[in-house]
Amino acid sequence: MKKTKLLVLFGGQSTEHEISCISAGTVLKNVDFDRFEVKACGITKEGDFIVMPGVDGAIDVESIVSGKWASVPESGKEGIKPAVDTIYGCDVVFPVMHGIMAEDGSIQGLLSVLGKPFVGAGILSSAVCMDKVYTKVILKEAGIPVVPWVTVERTDLSDLPLVKREIAAKIGYPCFVKPSNSGSSVGAFKVVSEGDIGDKLKEAAKYDRKVLVEKYIPAREVECAVLGNREPKAATPGEIISTSEFYDYDDKYINGTSSTRIPADIPAEDRELIKELAVKAYVALDCAGLARVDFFKDRETGEIYLNEINTIPGFTSISMYPQMWEHEGVSIKNLITELIDLALLNKEENSRTI
Repeated sequence: MKKTKLLVLFGGQSTEHEISCISAGTVLKNVDFDRFEVKACGITKEGDFIVMPGVDGAIDVESIVSGKWASVPESGKEGIKPAVDTIYGCDVVFPVMHGIMAEDGSIQGLLSVLGKPFVGAGILSSAVCMDKVYTKVILKEAGIPVVPWVTVERTDLSDLPLVKREIAAKIGYPCFVKPSNSGSSVGAFKVVSEGDIGDKLKEAAKYDRKVLVEKYIPAREVECAVLGNREPKAATPGEIISTSEFYDYDDKYINGTSSTRIPADIPAEDRELIKELAVKAYVALDCAGLARVDFFKDRETGEIYLNEINTIPGFTSISMYPQMWEHEGVSIKNLITELIDLALLNKEENSRTI
């Protein structure tokens, strides 16, 4: 049987570059080489495209995971043309990329222009899900519970007293401050008093012109994996047990002290509700392929809120998305194959009929 030509795209210019490389390593180690002919292409932090030498098991995965692949002298960097030629030569692309200029519709736009099917959500869904503010607007309209919020533009900070009054009136303290377009909790802060809010808003605004200020919820963090196109299905939710005050970047990727529990240790009816809400949100935001949908469960009231949707969740050794499907009996190898099949099907389903 003729193999499907798969290109794994990784790296990128976001603050989650390193996580992307680790995720790509997991995919490259677990892909079904009997069915797929695999090549890999990385994008450096500077935006240079580097096509990795080798095919299938000959790809230097350890170089990708360690980041050494990007240490190419300027004279050795190939530019975008060889990468575009490589994309043209493949049948399907798996963009294992996180954050801005990757998960936000940018890469999806490039691949759409080149006419190549790819794993994951399309341009619109990717862009909206990356933007925490617009995600909340759509979810609220769809009747899905979200944490109350205030949006602060970078230009609003010129009148900080007015911003402080709005936050105090609508949100109060403590609260959370986050860039609207960012991931892995980069630029996110818990603010306990008005005296700290100005500095944290300015820090978050370095990552995005739009900053989200959310009401503090004494929450347990529950995640749900969704898989599919027009008829998505949800896995049993899992819970993040964080050792930090909240599940920040260090706790996720550096300290290694957080843990996970699958299924989440919450009432069965709550797990079912979370699965229903995850699928409802997935459909409302026109997702495809995969998404990890993150929820808060208020420790005091028991209320459940949808926090955010990740359209290209991590595939590292600690990532919840593949773990939740493994709990359902789907190996990571079979999960990768199903995602690629869904990408090919999505291309077919979205083709114009006139």
